[in-house]
Amino acid sequence: MNKRIKLIALLLIATVGLVACGGNDEGTNSAASEIAKLDTSSPDGAFMASIAAMKSNDLASLVKNSLSEEQYNELVTEFENNKSTSFSEADKAQFATTIGMLTGEGAEDQLYAMAAPQLEQARAMLPMMLMMGKDQIIQGIKTNPMLPEAQRDSAATVVGAAMDWAGENDILSEEKTKAAIAAVVSTARSLNMTSLDEVQNLSFDQALEKGSVVFGGVKDVLGAYGISMNDMLDSVEVETVDVQGDKATMNVKFDVFGEEVKQVMNMVKKDGVWVGEQ
Repeated sequence: MNKRIKLIALLLIATVGLVACGGNDEGTNSAASEIAKLDTSSPDGAFMASIAAMKSNDLASLVKNSLSEEQYNELVTEFENNKSTSFSEADKAQFATTIGMLTGEGAEDQLYAMAAPQLEQARAMLPMMLMMGKDQIIQGIKTNPMLPEAQRDSAATVVGAAMDWAGENDILSEEKTKAAIAAVVSTARSLNMTSLDEVQNLSFDQALEKGSVVFGGVKDVLGAYGISMNDMLDSVEVETVDVQGDKATMNVKFDVFGEEVKQVMNMVKKDGVWVGEQ
């Protein structure tokens, strides 16, 4: 994964512990008009084009803008090769059952009825879990050898701010839980898929379109909890850019859960496209 995508992913770290999928907030849109206003031949313009794609739930533009032609072709090839993976009949049955539960009549009420018995107990345990787990999780991030050292402090700041926010807001209330469930159901219905065979038969572009629907849904689930991902994306700024030939260093900052996060990015030009240095 190139470093630019890693930084973009950093904006989403705070959401990982709250949602796994969601409903569709703004729908799938094209970021083309916004990207057209940017100088994507510059490293900062190329990066901000990725931010514009995320704001528009446009995964196709995000992927194409974040990769060189060689990287993009490798990704498509890998996708096509993975389509040969066969699913068991049990996998297919489980998928059909799950998607049926999410899209059936009265799905929202049925899902809440399933979740309600656990909510009260979870509400009582959450503050203690957050208090006891925060330091351990942050320390784990700061010493994680899989994460580049330059990104560890930023990632720890985001996760810590997310956990503080979760502790200060009633994220397990009935109202928010029902709104989040409604968003999940909305996304499942918008995907308009009923079987794993349909998933396996998607082309690369079709998979990106479906992914865009889910990405918009994540935003909608976050909205149910009072979180605006687009506000986070709107706060992204490139403060300084130092270009030396086909290499560039940028200082980027953004706001998340009331914390300002800063990150240094190294970028390189490949096939005429600015991408994150690997």
